[in-house]
Amino acid sequence: MSQSSPPTVVYQNVAPRPNPVFRAILIVLLLLSLAANVVLFLALAGTITLKTGLMPSDQLEMKVVRHGSSDQIALVRISGLVDGSMVKSVTAQLRAIDRDTTIKAVVLRVDSPGGGVTDADEIYHALQRLRSDGKSIVVSMGALDASGGYYISMAGQQLFAEPTSIVGSIGVMMPGFQVTDLMKKIGVTPEFLTSSAAVWKEAGSPFSSYTPAVKAYLIDMLNTDAARFISIVQTGRSTHLKVPITQVANGKIWPAAQALKLGLVDHIGYLSAAYHAAAKLAGIYNPTVVEFHRPASLLNLINAQAAASQPKMQLSPHLIYELLKPRVEYLYIQ
Repeated sequence: MSQSSPPTVVYQNVAPRPNPVFRAILIVLLLLSLAANVVLFLALAGTITLKTGLMPSDQLEMKVVRHGSSDQIALVRISGLVDGSMVKSVTAQLRAIDRDTTIKAVVLRVDSPGGGVTDADEIYHALQRLRSDGKSIVVSMGALDASGGYYISMAGQQLFAEPTSIVGSIGVMMPGFQVTDLMKKIGVTPEFLTSSAAVWKEAGSPFSSYTPAVKAYLIDMLNTDAARFISIVQTGRSTHLKVPITQVANGKIWPAAQALKLGLVDHIGYLSAAYHAAAKLAGIYNPTVVEFHRPASLLNLINAQAAASQPKMQLSPHLIYELLKPRVEYLYIQ
């Protein structure tokens, strides 16, 4: 009689069901971890914002240009074309200077051909307000101090030109071009519809003719701004001019030595001489020279990198408008 073999036992791996409480704890921990990461990221972004300006900010940084005593002189630069961007930058610096009681004077370093009439006038009046608040202003001219640049310089109590500086170009211009002949050649006729009474609405447009009447109308407008320029120079130079104003308010430019003889500047000297004169006006000795600037933001760096990697012009409606609109300028064009 045979014996039967023992029954085979089969083991099955059955995964245990997770405890609902344990699963809930895991979910909570995961959410807390995500929240902590978000908070950490925001804190880091906040640090970047404060240190590098991730978001636009009006905060300016002060940089020491030359070390000296506790009394300070601020260096403000008028460099390049005078436009809306420069107005925003310079007026922000002047506000910071006005608030700082340790800053006793300003040296305005001008190297500019000028620019927009309104832009130059706004910077000039911001400097005048600073003078009325007790800050002394001395101008140091670089290679070029012409037209709107010279207009701004009239806020200075003393004007220094370097030996190689070019000074002057007192006058107003409306640069532009006329394309009516070109459009006739390609068979295009521009048409402007204006209201019945607005007969001068298109005066100065490159698509319309500069008739004698239009020219007289525009020149009369330019003369109004020129009269203002002349008045500003007469106020700024007062007894310093050595010739009648008509001999210098004719659009001419002069080398530094001739500008000195005419009374357009007070001294021939470099930036260090302007520092010394500003300190003397303010009644201080061996001042620290500081300069305000806006720190480069992370966003600006990204935009600059993108612009450098894609150097192409886009013909946008705004660009076309900027190219075609008439503009009245205190500008020297060589």
